[in-house]
Amino acid sequence: MSRTYSRTYIENVKLEMMNRLGLKQVFYKEQIGDSLIFEAVGFDRGTEHRFCVRPKTGTIDEFVSGKWMNVRNFIIKSRKN
Repeated sequence: MSRTYSRTYIENVKLEMMNRLGLKQVFYKEQIGDSLIFEAVGFDRGTEHRFCVRPKTGTIDEFVSGKWMNVRNFIIKSRKN
């Protein structure tokens, strides 16, 4: 059974992604299993991104060319709630 994450944890992850990845806007989309799915808009001509955050490991993946690619050297520092 998957864990439900609090709104404050999701907001902290959104802020951390905006600050550390240099994104203009980040939107929480849904939870699939234990993974949190976010959509984001970058500063470069409004580029669109999709991210999958895995709170258990703190890793983040980006959807690129039809598959999920790990974002290297990036660990979510927000505490799990």
